[in-house]
Amino acid sequence: MFIKTTNPTFKNFGELVCDSLDRDFSKDINIKNKSIKKLKLTSDNSTFLKVNKGVVMILVSLDGKDIKSFIINRIINLKKGIYFNLISISDESEVSIISKDEFKSINLKEEYTYTKISSSLNIDQIYTKFYQEKGTNYSFAGESHPYWELTYVDKGNLSTNVDGKEYNLKQGDLIFYAPFQFHTQATLNNISSYLTINFKMDSNDYEVLCNKVFTLERESYNIISKLIEELSNDDIYSNDLSICYLKQLIIHTARLKNTYFQSKPTTHMRQTYENSLLNEILLFIDEHIYEKLSINTLCSHFCISPSMIHSLFKKNMDNTVKNYINELKLSKSKELIKNTSYTISEISDMLGFSSIHYFSKKFKTSFGISPTEYSKSIYD
Repeated sequence: MFIKTTNPTFKNFGELVCDSLDRDFSKDINIKNKSIKKLKLTSDNSTFLKVNKGVVMILVSLDGKDIKSFIINRIINLKKGIYFNLISISDESEVSIISKDEFKSINLKEEYTYTKISSSLNIDQIYTKFYQEKGTNYSFAGESHPYWELTYVDKGNLSTNVDGKEYNLKQGDLIFYAPFQFHTQATLNNISSYLTINFKMDSNDYEVLCNKVFTLERESYNIISKLIEELSNDDIYSNDLSICYLKQLIIHTARLKNTYFQSKPTTHMRQTYENSLLNEILLFIDEHIYEKLSINTLCSHFCISPSMIHSLFKKNMDNTVKNYINELKLSKSKELIKNTSYTISEISDMLGFSSIHYFSKKFKTSFGISPTEYSKSIYD
């Protein structure tokens, strides 16, 4: 995540100039570079920087080795003895600088390069979408085509031959076929239901996605459930959401380190029950977030055992109940600090923390900044 120069941690390197300066900036420089090989050193206490156009990242260091990065969102005055340089996040930028320094430069051991946030996997279009049920001994002779295809087995089993190699898919398994990759499909002595999607994708991850069977983990299963739902809808933006969920599914699948997982795929009925119960629990926690919540409170209210609620959160949230409640309370505390006039102590009490010291410690652990520093940063 980016950090702005209004963040309290920037005070180690310089200060904000909130008022307009009663002086003309002596030099305007245009910046296009996305990488730097050198750092400049300030030897004067008056090195002012102002961004006139674009988005600019300043790289700063106290020793020329440990580099921190900030997005310049105010006029700044760098301290004496600070190493710095600038990178343009936008296509090009303009910065005004005033300083009496003739900056000395040092070479970096390794070039610092900014990697822009952009998509490396693009899905332009979904051509076809089929959810079909096939009887026993169904056999498809095979095909190849100039687009990607995925098949997900929702029930039963499926056999597929890809470029002469046989693969067997069971419930919860997924396989990808690359463009022009010949493949057949057949059921294995039972009724099988599966989803098939043909789509146009710009990707070179053939080795990651192809010629293997993926058994979906719980999070990916939830994504494909949403994908199936949106593919069946005609609501506004359903097509956009379908492509988003398909892309998310592919990314999650590509990240899988192992073909099989200890978490066994659940049945659709079981997952529907778990989703409904979990949603009710999450809603209850949200509505009672200002109270002292415990696992026993939740178990008593929903008539379930502690082991069941632990399993529910672990499988579907990849989190513990206690952590989830604490994270939600801390998120609420940020909203209260930002949008109300309550003191830090009052907010700590409102959210049921045992002490303001404990609250401050948890807040800083989660967000890297104390509640007091966060409050000040909002109004700087």
